Amino acid sequence: MRTHSTNTITLLGIFGALIILQAYVPMVGYIRLFPAWPAISTIHLTVILAGVLLDVPGGTTTGLLWGVVSLIKAYTAPGDPMTLLLFQNPVIAIVPRVLVGVVAAVLFNHVFKNRRSGRLATVKLSLAGICGALTNTALVILLTWLFFAQRASSVVPGADAGNLGLVLAGAFAINAVAEAAMAAVVTPVLGQALLVVQKRRRAK
Repeated sequence: MRTHSTNTITLLGIFGALIILQAYVPMVGYIRLFPAWPAISTIHLTVILAGVLLDVPGGTTTGLLWGVVSLIKAYTAPGDPMTLLLFQNPVIAIVPRVLVGVVAAVLFNHVFKNRRSGRLATVKLSLAGICGALTNTALVILLTWLFFAQRASSVVPGADAGNLGLVLAGAFAINAVAEAAMAAVVTPVLGQALLVVQKRRRAK
């Protein structure tokens, strides 16, 4: 039990350090394609893998860290006007990030939970990655609509309460597709390898 707890704390420390590194090293955690638009994230991959390996507590903890870092960066070093506007709201900054880890953890660890290797596990890992990535984008859009519908033009010039959600969905389409595609590929590749290492360490 003590070894298991030590391994969990060690993994959380590694994942946490990776999130901070990704967040603050340019073009590592956020890949910016357009100067005035939110960057494509890679940090969701770290949170998804934490959820896969450490279940809901690990996914929740790393997602919370990502959210807090997003909030801090929005106040101290926003990369674009939309980040400055949206992610200074703690609900928009934190809730979607936390649920990325939760969704990934639930899909991998609690759906056909005894299948942790083989083809079904690969499918589960891909599904956890895709759904985790899309959870972040979908919730950011939904929460932005809830908080900014009455002043939609401050988010997107020309938008109004009726079409803000659709405008944001179109605007974030590139991010959503890129982040989901990355997660679909990277999660099974790294997830399978990390699960094997985790299993061996627990067997010792």
